[in-house]
Amino acid sequence: SGTLVEWLRGELDRTGADATRVHLEVTETALFDVTDRVKETMASVAAIGISWWVDDFGTGFSSISHLRDLPISGVKLDMSFTRALSQANTHATKLARGLAGLAAGLDLATIAEGVETIDQVRVLSGQGWQLGQGGLFGLATPVALAGQ
Repeated sequence: SGTLVEWLRGELDRTGADATRVHLEVTETALFDVTDRVKETMASVAAIGISWWVDDFGTGFSSISHLRDLPISGVKLDMSFTRALSQANTHATKLARGLAGLAAGLDLATIAEGVETIDQVRVLSGQGWQLGQGGLFGLATPVALAGQ
């Protein structure tokens, strides 16, 4: 059994995929107990050009220091924030704005999950969220159908 890095290199070679187009996601709660070995593995994966993203950002209990200390390239705003967004200054709206500012200050790319309406797009883009994913843009497609 090889390491994650060896496996990823093999898959990149086998498929011809560009490493810079591959993003691996780790949930914020999974970062709660990061060992030195995990940090080394994440750094090795990042060194071959693959980026790490924090999924469900804003819902976990991890320390912000992980954004500083780990090779994180971007964050994905949890859909629970997106669903609660409004033009008003609700707590969800304020937190989403703050998280976008934090990500921008750290030069992290951003995606908002669960985008279903144009109003959500307006609020999110006004806050600085760069990308969105959700039903507004297209429903999830099974892998078997994606290439057809």
